This record gives sequence, C-alpha cells and structure tokens, in this order.
Amino acid sequence: MSLLEIIVAIATSVAGTIIYATVGGGYRRLFGQQIYITEPQENGFLAPAESRRGTSAHAVSGTLKHLPKGHAVWLIVIDEKKGKHWPQGFERVEYHEATGTWSGYITADGWHQVTVTAVVAPPTTQEYFNYFQRVGGMTKHEPLLSIPSECKRRHSIHVKVPPTQPKQGS
Repeated sequence: MSLLEIIVAIATSVAGTIIYATVGGGYRRLFGQQIYITEPQENGFLAPAESRRGTSAHAVSGTLKHLPKGHAVWLIVIDEKKGKHWPQGFERVEYHEATGTWSGYITADGWHQVTVTAVVAPPTTQEYFNYFQRVGGMTKHEPLLSIPSECKRRHSIHVKVPPTQPKQGS
C-alpha cells in the first residue's frame, strides 16, 4: 500500500466519522427533544384528583429523551375556545433522565374538558412562567394569551375532567 493510498484511507475514514457524528448528533438534538404526553391519553379522562400543595391536582406524565441543559418541562392548561393559557407552576414537573420520562400535575377545577400542553421551556420562558406564578395572586391568575414561540418542542392533548367525588360523610 502506497503512502498516497494510506492518506486517502485515513481522510475517508475521518470524513466519514465527521459526517456520521454531525448527522447523528443533529438527529438526536432534533428528535431526542420531542416531548410527548403519554398519560392521560388523547380524549381520555384525567387521573382522579389528589391534593398537591393545597390544591386539587391531576397527574400528567410523558416522555422526553433529552432535556437540554437549563431547560425544564412545563405543563399548560388551555381554554381553546377563549384562547387562554395557564402555566401550571404550583409544583415543578419532574424529569427522570435515566428513563426519559417526566411527571407533573395540573389543576382543572370547574372544567369538563381541557387541552393540556407539555413544553420544553428554555430559561427565558421559565422566567416568564415563574413571573406568572408569582404575581398570580394579585391578578387572580389572569391567563396568558399564548405559549411563547420559543417553546418549539410541545405536545398537546384534549382530555376530559372526571367529575368531583363527594367527600365521605357529605
């Protein structure tokens, strides 16, 4: 094998490795950040309400292969008819990196059907949502009019809210 053949073989190998890493890394960055709600199912019922941090809340969970550094999963309840959005920050959504899953809670009191959206929120959107939570008491949680456009990774489902169960002895 001549020196020229060795150089060509090395260059081809290096170029192939670079192309594979670039394409594979881009694929993982693009598709690994796709977020999905797995529970509840589309058009299904929310889980029965449980008490969380002093409020009646329903569990929501899903999958996300990779959560970028500094980002967080947020849940948003949407009234599509009125175009109103309520970020659910009373309890932080937990991301489980080892399993690529997340779990959180929403409130849906007084509704029969609701849209739930899970988003991968970058730091600036988290600041915005946290501000919404902090001033909520002063504004009676006046809803947002949209989800910030920088939340490109999102998944929405329509769900039914289970009827409230009467308390024992009532």
